[in-house]
Amino acid sequence: MHEFRLTPPAPFGFEATAAFLSPGQDEFVDVFDGKRLTRLLDVNGRMRLVLVSSLGAEKRPELIVTLMNGTERDEPSVVQLLQRMLGMSYDAGPFYKMCRQDQALYGLSSDFYGLKPAQRMHPFEALTLALASSPGTHFFRTSVSRLAEAISYRVAYAGDTFYAFPTPRVVTKSEVPAMVEGGLETRQANQLHRLATRCMHSELDLIGLARSATDAIIEQLAAQDGVGLLGAQLTALLGYGRLESFPSADPLICEWIGANYGRPGPVEPFEAVQWAEQWGAYRGLVAFHIYAELIRDGRI
Repeated sequence: MHEFRLTPPAPFGFEATAAFLSPGQDEFVDVFDGKRLTRLLDVNGRMRLVLVSSLGAEKRPELIVTLMNGTERDEPSVVQLLQRMLGMSYDAGPFYKMCRQDQALYGLSSDFYGLKPAQRMHPFEALTLALASSPGTHFFRTSVSRLAEAISYRVAYAGDTFYAFPTPRVVTKSEVPAMVEGGLETRQANQLHRLATRCMHSELDLIGLARSATDAIIEQLAAQDGVGLLGAQLTALLGYGRLESFPSADPLICEWIGANYGRPGPVEPFEAVQWAEQWGAYRGLVAFHIYAELIRDGRI
């Protein structure tokens, strides 16, 4: 076991940010109980169980990180992964200045002060969540726990078992019936298996795609079977950290804009795009804050 501390730049809202990485307290892949984030991380090909909790506050943040089955040698790689997942290095100062110009956004930025743009550990994770979500289960509430239990790696600690998020390699080695037993519909299991196979055969180069413009990323991912425009927008945002990606295809976002800007009902997706353009490079961070409110209010 190895333990160390991190001091992210202030402000940093650990709880608000970490909530985007877990669909609920019953998880055993992305585990967040409101105070502590627990996750199996692939550290240079080795699965390391990492526990992260906050000792500070938004204006004086401090995190304690415990590698339950790791050593000091794993620390630099774990820090790099956590910085990505928790958006720790992002400077939101200009965003807060912008929010002062708008009453609704000012309220959001105050309620979720220190919220950083969270990211999935790999773009494939975001695509998997997009494929596994459904009209009744939003992207941020989609769990892969049953799927991981059926096909993925596991680590036991203190009487609990934690599972790794299924990678393309794990998915391609799995049979569709096993994935269906893991909670996916047959259609979703086939889509995920085909997607993973394309990734493994470099027909879909998710790493190379990071060099593309955001619109090109969204266009290519939206064309993948089962992903759709919203899944592509959310993958650009949470899989690639593209804060210029705004999830205009999400009905909940359209409803929020309508309700907060004097409309009798939800705006149309093209109107959501137009509305978001005024926030420039921060429109993805605006989306994070809208989602944070929807999660807090139980609408997601």
